[in-house]
Amino acid sequence: MNYRLFFLGTAFAASLALSGCERTEPAADSVAVAVAEVGQPIPLRHARYLTLERRGGFVVARLKGPMANEQGAAQERSATIVLAPADGPEPELRGDLRDAAVIRTPVRRIAANAGSDEAFLGQLGIKDRLVAVGGLASYDDDIRRKAKAGEIGQVGYNWHSPPNLDVLLATRPDVFLMRLSDPAHTPVLKRAQALGLAVLPTLAEEEQSYLARAEWIRLYGILTGTEARAEQIFAEVEARVAELKAKVADRPKAKVLWAYPNGADRWIATVRGPEGSYITDAGGINLLARTEDPNRYPTETISTEAILPFGDQADVWLIGDIHAVAPRNPAIERSFRAWREQRLFGNTGRTVAAENAYDWYQTGLVRPDWVLSDFVKALHPDLVDEPFRFLKPLPQGQYQ
Repeated sequence: MNYRLFFLGTAFAASLALSGCERTEPAADSVAVAVAEVGQPIPLRHARYLTLERRGGFVVARLKGPMANEQGAAQERSATIVLAPADGPEPELRGDLRDAAVIRTPVRRIAANAGSDEAFLGQLGIKDRLVAVGGLASYDDDIRRKAKAGEIGQVGYNWHSPPNLDVLLATRPDVFLMRLSDPAHTPVLKRAQALGLAVLPTLAEEEQSYLARAEWIRLYGILTGTEARAEQIFAEVEARVAELKAKVADRPKAKVLWAYPNGADRWIATVRGPEGSYITDAGGINLLARTEDPNRYPTETISTEAILPFGDQADVWLIGDIHAVAPRNPAIERSFRAWREQRLFGNTGRTVAAENAYDWYQTGLVRPDWVLSDFVKALHPDLVDEPFRFLKPLPQGQYQ
């Protein structure tokens, strides 16, 4: 991916670090108020790596979740954040909150290094608060244009590099939404905090269900002062998912093959995880399903021989993907019934290929109801009238 460097007029300097983070601070004569030791939990129905609790005028957010290193071994990340209104007193941290970070809310200037966090803000209608993003691959035209024009900074995407602290110090965000996908980037997170930057680690993408991922919008609502909007959006997501699942409950199960070509005789198959559950919840059977395991990726590399037995079984074939590479021997595909009947789909419906921008990894995480609607339409076309969003029908021989 081609990333343009965000140019800084001055070098990285400690004085900038200490003075560059402009936030709305409490009045000078305000009195610190101790955060209550016991509070009222904010019920979360799906998220497992996030808890929220109201303690007086403050909200305590606890984030805890696994992160796999390069060897596949799981490590745990955790953080405790106290969200304190900017026009209120300074929180006095005691007991279990002694080491918590404090973020004054609502945040007005936001940096993010993951496209999914951009999408959360976009759904909340506050994408204009972004002062820095990962790079130039945003699916949102406005964000991408601003990044290209240098109107907002580029800190580097989470999967590509550790965040550029110079950019963060120059753009002065009230909060940096940092997806920490590589344990090697942990020292940079700690360095950012030491320099006075407010960092909120994001774990939505590590959640093990698509509704759990989407429910993180409730944290972003509290963080940005758009809590009512966040609650409304998530209620819509839940209701639509329940409606779609009810529609397919009594339908015969469609048999689905989700595997796209990856060159030579290799295929990348979706076998578990939140992605795999879209098939089940849409009234289908994943022919390549494997045992659920939160410590393993939702996809596995398999051989052509592994998919051949399903040639006559598969009613629908999800054969297209942004990473797909045409197979070496296309004659194999012609032996599959789904190929002959042209029930082929890809996940590239919301794509700006020239910009390397794919909304499957952005809004797809925030609006799983839209994704599930696509799957129901692909498996049971008569049940959904609205057009496809993320999925799209593919002609024979096309993979993106």
